[in-house]
Amino acid sequence: MQESDALTMQDPYVRKTAAICVSKLYDINPEMVEEQGFLDMLKDLISDSNPTVVANAIAALSEISDNDKGLFKLTKPVLQKLLAALNECTEWGQVFILDALAKYTSSDSRE
Repeated sequence: MQESDALTMQDPYVRKTAAICVSKLYDINPEMVEEQGFLDMLKDLISDSNPTVVANAIAALSEISDNDKGLFKLTKPVLQKLLAALNECTEWGQVFILDALAKYTSSDSRE
């Protein structure tokens, strides 16, 4: 099984674990992660139906963007997905999501 297969498996445990693996792999070989499309797959996991998968995707993207500024930007649609997952996550998942939400900069005063 390849990493990309794990990110799309039906089992949420496999997807949440694969999300964290992408951030570790990015530390080792960022070019390969980008070339193989793992970052896009990771961003797609934000829309996952399982809140734990969403939380791990955000944790991984946050870790990657801490090392490579500007790689992941929190947008209003992503913000809404995170707010939806927040209430259903574990405490650790909530910490990752709240940390990402704290970095959000609104685009206008109505937000």
